[in-house]
Amino acid sequence: MGLETLDPSDFLIFDKTYSERLNLRRSLVEQHPEDVIGITDDYDSRIQLAVQELYSYLFKTYLPSRYPSIFKTHCDKTYSLITVKNLVTGKIIPADAESISLPAALAIISENVDEDFFILLPHQVNENKTSAETVYVLEAYSACFPSGFQPRDKIGKRLADIHGPVPKYKEKLQKSMDRFFARLEVGRLVKRVNWAVTVDEELYSNFDKSGPAFEGTLKKMTVDDLDLNKTFLRSERQTLHRLPASNAIVFAFHTYLYPIQDIKAEGSAEDLALAIDGLQSGSVPEIFTYKNGDKWADAVKQYLRS
Repeated sequence: MGLETLDPSDFLIFDKTYSERLNLRRSLVEQHPEDVIGITDDYDSRIQLAVQELYSYLFKTYLPSRYPSIFKTHCDKTYSLITVKNLVTGKIIPADAESISLPAALAIISENVDEDFFILLPHQVNENKTSAETVYVLEAYSACFPSGFQPRDKIGKRLADIHGPVPKYKEKLQKSMDRFFARLEVGRLVKRVNWAVTVDEELYSNFDKSGPAFEGTLKKMTVDDLDLNKTFLRSERQTLHRLPASNAIVFAFHTYLYPIQDIKAEGSAEDLALAIDGLQSGSVPEIFTYKNGDKWADAVKQYLRS
């Protein structure tokens, strides 16, 4: 799985794109609320606790202390009200989510933090009627920048079913992922990084791209077909941690787009071309198809090596 332990202070990273991307996030929450925000049951007490716990951790504890130049806490002693001001946007938000709805809480997270969050809760199932097992189910999310999948299609599904389209997930990863989720301790954060090449996607890529890939309906591109202004190395910095009160696991990711022209200009063209070769010849070559490699790989490699 390629997981590394993460210093809690580095849970979230802010960069110079923050303001611009928040504008995009706000527009997505307004235009596509049912895609960007998802909850299985607004009235489930466990889900309420998990969403409120994440919200409070972000706005009462982590953000004001880690990024005081962006988030400033204010306490109104008259009304016993604690609020947080986003100094970049000028918006004032509640520090606690107890007085707002779950969709509103998730929307506030989306509009103030350039990170996507998926909240999974443990459930006991007894399908073989011999011994119960713990499975994790996606119960809520705020996700503006999914890459080639629709989060609303994943809501309410188990971890294994969420990863259903991923080649060889059941054979190679399912057991280790289930064990890792079960053993992840409160206070431990882990991270991993993934990557893909995209040739016709924006940050908001809420659509199924693996289905057409496996159906063989994608048109293979030539180097002349490449729009270099839309061709990126897309990478996600993914993190996992457990919330102490709800026992939920939070999967979060920050998306980076690196223009292919910049990668070539900085002298890393051959490194990326070799990585693309490795994707096709790796232990699970179906991943190459899953990431639409049949469509773009030859064209991108030709550009990189020209």
